[in-house]
Amino acid sequence: MNILITGATGFIGSHLVERILAEKKHKLILIKRKISDIWRIKDFINKCLVYDYFELKDLEKIFIENKIDLIIHLATKYVKYENDVNEINEMINTNINFPSNLLYYADKYEVRYFINTGTCFEYELVNKKINENGKQKPFNFYASTKLAFEEILRYYSLNKNIIAITLKLFYPYGEKDNNNKLIPFLIRSIIQNKEITLTKGEQKLDYTYIEDIVDAYLKSIDYIKKIKNYDVFNIGSSKAVKIKEIVNYLFKLAQKKMKVDFGKISYNLNEIMFLEADNKKAEKFLGWKPKNSIYDGLKKTYNFYIKNLNFLTYD
Repeated sequence: MNILITGATGFIGSHLVERILAEKKHKLILIKRKISDIWRIKDFINKCLVYDYFELKDLEKIFIENKIDLIIHLATKYVKYENDVNEINEMINTNINFPSNLLYYADKYEVRYFINTGTCFEYELVNKKINENGKQKPFNFYASTKLAFEEILRYYSLNKNIIAITLKLFYPYGEKDNNNKLIPFLIRSIIQNKEITLTKGEQKLDYTYIEDIVDAYLKSIDYIKKIKNYDVFNIGSSKAVKIKEIVNYLFKLAQKKMKVDFGKISYNLNEIMFLEADNKKAEKFLGWKPKNSIYDGLKKTYNFYIKNLNFLTYD
């Protein structure tokens, strides 16, 4: 198939592009912003057809020049707590307007399939595993924009000739992750022997290793031909773990004993204390389940950064 991928320069997108290229089954067409840093994909970007996106005419050109079979949408703008109207507008433009324009041209140029990326933050927080029928109650404005686009995607799937899947991801982590996230921060602090200050670390969250997440996208590419219009799958380990345990796992891997000031940082007023996926639906229909335990994934991630310390300096 000819597959158009957005967000290919990002954490998940770069891993997905590399895996698809390794399989040598599909032709890849990538959309990126002119200002995007390609450090994650610089070693294999020349194996893809790449377009810079700036305005709508750039987007339509891609559909005119290529017969696209499938779109995988990973591009996103994430802000945990929006601080000004510019951040709100950027999230609306990136998370709603841009993919809606993709759908318009997908319909116009007869693209058959669309795989979307959602987030676990769309669900109401409950003290049990969350399945795909869980109540929707977005945690923040970012999650609201993801939900808004999913309704637009559902419209196109039910009323146009586009078959679609949304994968709702639970706490992705792994090599080449964004360095402002928890696990890269912990690894960098351990490698550099810096004191770590955290909350009490009792949050129990569903961290899911990048290899397993990429597997879910690959399974979805095969499965999407079997559905009639639209479906949603939770992609999570289904084994939530406390942040305090993650710290201890990393110390064990590093064979170090360091000071961690648990409780120095206060919990946020709306701190997420428990979030865990029910992934039975993905296992039943996609044939997907995670292969890596939290310890396996942390070991691979830690060993990668030990050999590639420079990657911990990227934004």
